[in-house]
Amino acid sequence: MENLSIHHLAMFMDSEIFILPEEKNMIIEKESDSLPYPEPKQEISLVEEDSENDSVNLEYEGGFGKGVLVVYQGKSLDPALHELLFKILNAVGCSLKDIALASSDSMEMISLSNVMAMNPNKIILFGNFRHDIMMLKKSPYEIINHEGVEYLFADDLKILFENIILKKALWTELQVLFNITKKQK
Repeated sequence: MENLSIHHLAMFMDSEIFILPEEKNMIIEKESDSLPYPEPKQEISLVEEDSENDSVNLEYEGGFGKGVLVVYQGKSLDPALHELLFKILNAVGCSLKDIALASSDSMEMISLSNVMAMNPNKIILFGNFRHDIMMLKKSPYEIINHEGVEYLFADDLKILFENIILKKALWTELQVLFNITKKQK
C-alpha cells in the first residue's frame, strides 16, 4: 500500500484525502520514483472503464416484446413465487415473451445506463436491492414517470405472497400502469 499513488488509493477509500501544500512536491517525487510503469492518462482509463461497463448486458428471461422489464429480489424465484408473478403478469396481459424477467443479482451487475439502453417502456421492481434505479423510489405502489419510462416499485414477492392488502395495492397500480379499465356489464 505504501507504493500506491493517491489515484490508486482513491479507488477504495471513501473519504477525501487532503494534501498540504508543503507535502505536495515530496509526494510527487516519491510517486514518480516508485511507479514501475508510467501513470496512464486519466481520460484513457475512464474510457476503458465505460467501455467495460457497456459490454455487460442484463441477463434476463423472456422476449421483451412489450418493453416491460420486471426485476425480482434475489437470485432465483421459487415455484410458488414464480406462479404468483405470472398470475400477476397474465392479469395485465403480459406473458414471458412480452417482458424481460431479471433477478436483482443480475441487475446489480450492470449500470443504470445499460438498463436504459434496453429502452424499456415500463419497469416493475419487486423488493429492495442495491442499484441506482432504486433512488427513484419514493414509496411503494406509486407509479413514477422518469425520462419517459414508467416505474412501479412493489414489495418483495415473498411479502406479496402472504399479504392480500398489498396484492390489492399492487393490482390497483398495475391497472393504472397498463391502462386496464373494469369492464362494465
